[in-house]
Amino acid sequence: MSGSIKRRIAVSMALILFLFVLISFGASYLIISKIGRHYQEAALSAALDFAELTIDADSAKECFSTRNRTEDYYTVQNKICDYQKKNKATVSRISLVSFSNSSGSFIYDSAGEELGAKLNYNEQTFASKAELINGRSSLQYRTNDSITALRPIRTVDDTLCGYIIVKLTSHYEKSFLTYAFYLFCVLFVVSLLFAFIIANFLNRRVFRPIKQITDSAVYLSGDDSVSEGKDASVMFDTTRSDEIGRLSAALQKIFFDMNTGAEHLSQAIYDANHDGMTQHLNKRCYHSMEETFRNSNQLCVIYFDVNNLKLMNDKLGHESGDYVIKSAADYIRTYVGQGDYCFRMGGDEFLIVMTEKSFRELDGIMEKLENDSPYILSKDTDSIKCSLSYGCAFAKGEFSYDDLLAEAEDNMYRKKSELKKLLQMPDR
Repeated sequence: MSGSIKRRIAVSMALILFLFVLISFGASYLIISKIGRHYQEAALSAALDFAELTIDADSAKECFSTRNRTEDYYTVQNKICDYQKKNKATVSRISLVSFSNSSGSFIYDSAGEELGAKLNYNEQTFASKAELINGRSSLQYRTNDSITALRPIRTVDDTLCGYIIVKLTSHYEKSFLTYAFYLFCVLFVVSLLFAFIIANFLNRRVFRPIKQITDSAVYLSGDDSVSEGKDASVMFDTTRSDEIGRLSAALQKIFFDMNTGAEHLSQAIYDANHDGMTQHLNKRCYHSMEETFRNSNQLCVIYFDVNNLKLMNDKLGHESGDYVIKSAADYIRTYVGQGDYCFRMGGDEFLIVMTEKSFRELDGIMEKLENDSPYILSKDTDSIKCSLSYGCAFAKGEFSYDDLLAEAEDNMYRKKSELKKLLQMPDR
């Protein structure tokens, strides 16, 4: 099997492997994130429940109002601190805060803030200021690397005491990506091992047998770079009685017949569509493409005609006339680009049909033609001078193809008259 096909198969396998690993990584990250967030919510809920069961709202409100730290106050504070320390892998802080219009004030805090210490509003809490003062709903917000939950607690007479605030550790969110990356590495290594096994199997079972047949076909094609130094009887062993031998014999005959027939067909098609002298497309080919041109929504056409050709043939012979025609064909060929077609329409007439040129590009072409004019086609030593006349037309949208050709031909005849006067050529 040729290297290009093997490379394509290898690239395809690599893409499939990459997509598999990428999808696996994405799925792993989503699963780990979902599990992690579920555990995160559970950790938040457990910490909030613990704090709500531990804190007596009436006692906390009284301590906050009087700023008097009782024995019960220190007991609750210690329990909150102990819980946070035991769960420090997930919980970074537990607090009880009373909010007012200006700020919040700590009642309990595992980070050591004193009773009554101020807690300024941040971007998240300020947006929920009214809810925090009212104290009827729980809140939760996330930052780039942490999550914070707030739950209100109220006294027996339904007076707001404050909000229990639980904040998880800042590194917890980052662990999702870390775990997913580790899983990705494992999947990548396993996938590489699997790909190596598959590649080795394909090489032994598929690539080597096909390569033997491919080398045989290449040898028949006469590619010296492949067949040099190789024994044809080994490369193309038609004496074998197995499938490889029968396939080799069949390929040998088919390849020879295809090469011979393709060469003859290609040459016949080329000859049928090209002018033998100039190698431009002929009038027969033009007629086969004319309907396509008529249905185009944009065309540029340039009509060319050789001046004084008949006089050249009559006075200096057809050999000189043929030289002029070939000179004209070579010069016109320099204007044929991508999407352009050049036809020899008659003895001294040529037509270029441009299907992709814009009006601005056509303007540049006409400027070059004008700068070259008069373009002399005959030899310097010839007593009769032949020049090249041209005329162009451009149309876009709905247009008449016949009118477009007529416009180009009229422009060409006007140019012919100018050149005859300029070069003092006879009217022939």
